[in-house]
Amino acid sequence: MIKNTLNWYNGEIFEAKFILGFGIFTLICSLLFYFLGNTPKSKSLLIPMLIISVFFIVTGANMIYSNRTKIQEIETKYQQNTKEFVDAEIKRVEDFQYLYPLSIGISLVCFIVALGLLYFAKNIHLQAIAIALIFFGSAFAVIDYFSKERATIYYEKLVNFKL
Repeated sequence: MIKNTLNWYNGEIFEAKFILGFGIFTLICSLLFYFLGNTPKSKSLLIPMLIISVFFIVTGANMIYSNRTKIQEIETKYQQNTKEFVDAEIKRVEDFQYLYPLSIGISLVCFIVALGLLYFAKNIHLQAIAIALIFFGSAFAVIDYFSKERATIYYEKLVNFKL
């Protein structure tokens, strides 16, 4: 069972590296739009895209750090009391399941607000926020899509181990 748990945390670190990379990519794109773009709309993307890039960079870096820290503690906890460890992991996985429907809702709200801004707003800065919201909502949905799959697989292995 410890191998499955380590695979889970390593999967979290792998996902975090993609989130961090996506944040860096978004940062570079926002700077390129600003410095190489020659229209007001391309330059207006700077601040909204910088905010999104900082969010993803901080999230990815934090996930890498926290999951590496947890990996160091896992084997000790597992060896001390396997049953207690598995029960705690089952509860932990069950406790964050509400986040997946919530993240789809957040993505949906981002898309609806973005569509409203693109349709009704004539201000280029509001339209830039709309583009950033679409970018954020899409990335958020993709990240949680793979995270939910890994969580489901891990949860099934935990439950089957307990039986």
